[in-house]
Amino acid sequence: MNRLIASLTLIFLLIGAAGLIVSGQTENEEKELQLLCLNIGKADCMLLTYGDRHYLIDAGYAHTYPALSTALEQYGVDHLNGVFLTHCHKDHQGGLAALARSEVRVDAWYAPKIYFKVDGLSHAAADAAAIRGASVTWLVAGQTILVSEDAGFSVLGPITRDEENENNNSLVLRFSSPAGSILFTGDMKKDEADELLTAGLLAPCDLLKVGHHGDNKATTKDLVRAVLPKAAVIMTDSREETDTPAPSVLSRLADVGCKTYVTQDAHDAILFTLKNGEISSVLDIQWNGVPERITGLEISLSVENDALTILNKNGAAVKLEGCVLYSTKGDELLNMPEITLEPGQSYVIGTRKTEGQMDYCWDRKRVWSKTQLDTAIVYDAYGRILACTNNGMAE
Repeated sequence: MNRLIASLTLIFLLIGAAGLIVSGQTENEEKELQLLCLNIGKADCMLLTYGDRHYLIDAGYAHTYPALSTALEQYGVDHLNGVFLTHCHKDHQGGLAALARSEVRVDAWYAPKIYFKVDGLSHAAADAAAIRGASVTWLVAGQTILVSEDAGFSVLGPITRDEENENNNSLVLRFSSPAGSILFTGDMKKDEADELLTAGLLAPCDLLKVGHHGDNKATTKDLVRAVLPKAAVIMTDSREETDTPAPSVLSRLADVGCKTYVTQDAHDAILFTLKNGEISSVLDIQWNGVPERITGLEISLSVENDALTILNKNGAAVKLEGCVLYSTKGDELLNMPEITLEPGQSYVIGTRKTEGQMDYCWDRKRVWSKTQLDTAIVYDAYGRILACTNNGMAE
């Protein structure tokens, strides 16, 4: 079957799915759709709620799982009707294993059948499902996952395999309901977007999850004009990924009258509520009963000496109990020792390579890359970024 025939087949399948989805619109027009987007840096983790059903789309990093766990606890969610992994990159798949080991019930695990490279020896969704003695439902374009009589997910992509960039194998989903529609794009970049546009599979939506953390090459003008979102959300932190959100992406969205929200601007999460095809509210969520995020920390790297310095510029003492230090290039993680920094006090974390005085030796030969971009991030016990810097190398 050539690509044109395949594309037409997909369109007919999706039109049929849409007919199923809208069948109960009059009866359920007051039902709400909510999407909770976690502020965990340059990583995707979203909780979709429609009626009494809950779906997770991506799970962030492994070390940001505490944020997901907190979100589920805050909203009283102990049962997920489905978990979707858009693609196998560590900022999307990382929390799956911890979720699988938790007491949260999961009915189904979903991932795209088309993929090329995976982070790790096997597929993260398959590994997570196996922990539960379950298996993955592999999704292909044209399928529909019904959530209720009037709502469901349509699988739009990927259509073909990209053997050069795994981002272009991202699972692309459209959730449709009388309350509203949401387009989830994973880390889809231009090639996959163009393929979906050519196939006629991208239609207007109420809320867009912007692809690849707002990277300039992921959300084209043609895509924006095709989906015409009323609101968009970008899941990133410019301290971690300095070129996101790209001004060009923000401009393209503004040109079609779209209001864009970035998770780094929220306390702990952004909650979108959709009703009757409109964005009825957008809330900046702060967790109840959770300590305020620590402010005033500054970190710096000495690449040659393989050492990181933490400086407390806060006016009060800061306890770093439960914090972790992460190297993005080496994918190295340090559970930091119990440290209390007085105002103006600094603390040096070195390695076996470090010469001179240090307060703590990370038992590694070397951590920070001398030749490639490496970002150092300090997270608190709730998966929130406290401080960030990089080694100054080009990406």
